[in-house]
Amino acid sequence: MQRAILMTLLPLALAACAPSAAPDPQIGHGMTTVNVTATYRERILLPPGHVFKVRVEDVSLADAPARVLAEHSETLDGRGPPYQATLGLPSSQIDPRHTYAVRAEIRDPSGALRFTTDTRHAVLTNGAPASADIVLVGVR
Repeated sequence: MQRAILMTLLPLALAACAPSAAPDPQIGHGMTTVNVTATYRERILLPPGHVFKVRVEDVSLADAPARVLAEHSETLDGRGPPYQATLGLPSSQIDPRHTYAVRAEIRDPSGALRFTTDTRHAVLTNGAPASADIVLVGVR
């Protein structure tokens, strides 16, 4: 009887102790992905036509504009937050000596900026993850 109980519980114990596999940002044939989740604090639902845009940028040079490596854009069509995007970029474009960041914004149907990133969200190098959780701030 004790042996039967042990044989039943042993696989469960081993499964609980097994290391979980962390998601690997290196996918496919030389591609790296960056997963982004964005939300905003305001308790409003944006009307259809607003556009959510996310970019992965090389922000290494302080005196030069950021270079966009990947970009994702989608119309929200009345969906509420959180908004998610997965951006893929060639691994060959990632230089471990550089610094990369993710930016997000939401524009209304006329193109006016409604929400944007106000803090830096580092990704990919210098110990930064391949994902970012962004809280957008309203633009007045």
